[in-house]
Amino acid sequence: MIHRSLATGLLLFVLALVNSTGAVEIDAEAKTNDRKEANQAKAIFEKIKSLSGEWEHKDLKGQVALSVRVIAGGSAVVERQFPGSPMEMVTVYHLDGDDVMLNHYCMLGNQPRLKATIGDKKNTIVFNFVSATNLASINDAHMHQGKLTFVDKDSISSTWTKFVGGKAAEEHSFEMIRRKKERKSEKVR
Repeated sequence: MIHRSLATGLLLFVLALVNSTGAVEIDAEAKTNDRKEANQAKAIFEKIKSLSGEWEHKDLKGQVALSVRVIAGGSAVVERQFPGSPMEMVTVYHLDGDDVMLNHYCMLGNQPRLKATIGDKKNTIVFNFVSATNLASINDAHMHQGKLTFVDKDSISSTWTKFVGGKAAEEHSFEMIRRKKERKSEKVR
């Protein structure tokens, strides 16, 4: 009887040890995944910050279509689409824990909130709808998805999908080039 109790106790001890070792491995794996997500979010946000400057439509040179500024000590990026026009819109990008989020202040009168992920290519960021303010129903018109592709440091393309009735209704695509900074030349008299 004593041998059976010792054997049962030993078996329970071994099982507990195996389970605790497995739990440590799972915890280590979870922490590794958390670090990867945090690093990915930081990389995405740094890529968005690299857009700082003024951008023109590729085919409509000379007119600023997009103005991007890093603000709040580097914790947010403000993008103004069609600055100075009646259709001007603002998008604010920021980190939210291990996620990159954007809030889009749309001419449709609502404010969709989208979450960023890396797209099918490393130079692409995909944005997917999370929530919105001033949107009575998910069936109302709103920007629901976006895709931003970094062609090179001075060229980007983006596609934004408007949903109506709970499904994709139209896409708006833009190809932009970074506006070259004008040098101030000194006048010689």
